[in-house]
Amino acid sequence: MPTCSILQIGDIHYPKYKDQADVDNKLDTGSMVLAGVGVNRIASVMKYIKNLAQSVHIDFAAFVGDFTDAGNELEFTNSLEYFSTAFKSMCIPAYGVPGNHDLEWPQILNQARDKFSAFRKIAASFSGSIELSFENYVSYQCPASGAGEMALYALNSCLGCSDIWKMSRIYQVDIESHLKSLDSQDLYSRFDAPYIDQDSITSVCQEIRSNPNVTPIILAHHNLLPQRMPRIAIFPEMLNAGYVRNELKQIGRPIVYLHGHIHDSLVESLLADDQDGQISIVAISAPLLRDGFNHVQLFTSEDNVPLGVQIDEYRFETVGITRPKRRKIRFYGADKREQLIDDKGREIISLVKSQARSRFSDLTDQFSVLQILELEFTGHLMIERTLEFNDKTWRVSCQ
Repeated sequence: MPTCSILQIGDIHYPKYKDQADVDNKLDTGSMVLAGVGVNRIASVMKYIKNLAQSVHIDFAAFVGDFTDAGNELEFTNSLEYFSTAFKSMCIPAYGVPGNHDLEWPQILNQARDKFSAFRKIAASFSGSIELSFENYVSYQCPASGAGEMALYALNSCLGCSDIWKMSRIYQVDIESHLKSLDSQDLYSRFDAPYIDQDSITSVCQEIRSNPNVTPIILAHHNLLPQRMPRIAIFPEMLNAGYVRNELKQIGRPIVYLHGHIHDSLVESLLADDQDGQISIVAISAPLLRDGFNHVQLFTSEDNVPLGVQIDEYRFETVGITRPKRRKIRFYGADKREQLIDDKGREIISLVKSQARSRFSDLTDQFSVLQILELEFTGHLMIERTLEFNDKTWRVSCQ
């Protein structure tokens, strides 16, 4: 407890925010002054991540895509170089998927060209520090600090991105020539048609079903549900999101789905169709990296039953990262959680109930720390951490 500890890194859009500093500038001050007094958000966030990694174990980092902003090879290379160097120095493995901006512009408008070829080659040169795959899907056996097993499925949801040229057949206009004359990729990005390959979903679902003792984590750029803010575009959401949701729900197992794209802080849960109170999918959105990051922790029982997920949302406020907002999603309803308690767990609960307030340190002299924390996560115990760094001050009571 926790079994797996993940840093979820949101859209970067390098170099758009690379040198951007926050300052209340009312005097049209020159850039030199701004650079001296302003707070560079991305640098500040990465510094915070480095400090966090020194006090909290991180199993791996998960990048949700959009490493760059304008489909430029050099900028994509520079972005990967910066983040691969940073996470390699922290000894944190990293995995990633492409976003709809991680495509070579405007060469992708060439119908005969593999839209991923240039950036795939660049990404391969950073393999070993960031495993960024442009394949339809790749599965990884995740490093995990706890006893449970985790599998990461990296899905490319950008297969239909930049396919605007196909629309010219419908409207009998030469859209491709028009777009090539533009200085910005802004227009084409509004015509993306993202989707996840059906064969990939079938394969992933088969793999998950064949590994009942492994907790699945899915990494993709696009979200499974419509975004919270109304969006007016040709294809505002992933084309087959409903199909993907349905296939994942039919597995009947809790699945954690990490994504970006919408630049929002959002955690959404879907209930399974045939289980009372059981969660089938927890979809977690990461904000723009300049706005912060998520620390996602998966919890399993000592006998490898997935219990839930805890999300600490670290967000940038004014001049720095603030204390995280914590969300806790339990995978099962109250009745199921009650059934999961073993004899040792009932003994702990009985002892705590017999006392007004139990000392955490006294309980850990008699019982496993992991089992006590498991009972806290499932909602059977409440631990009052008077001083976070000193567990001798902690008090335990029943909910």
